[in-house]
Amino acid sequence: MKHMPSRDTTGKCRGECRDRVFEGERERQARIDASRFGYSGPAPSSPSWTSSRNDPPGALGGRV
Repeated sequence: MKHMPSRDTTGKCRGECRDRVFEGERERQARIDASRFGYSGPAPSSPSWTSSRNDPPGALGGRV
């Protein structure tokens, strides 16, 4: 590459400079907020199988 873009070396940008990572995070958060799934905190009780983690990986199925 003969010319390194100035935004890569100085952080300053000319023309269209979009932060797609930040835009994507905002879009995903907006979709989450729009889903209107309300919760006040963690579930009141945990499933019984979560109290003991002595089973080997894959004991409940799936790939290891």
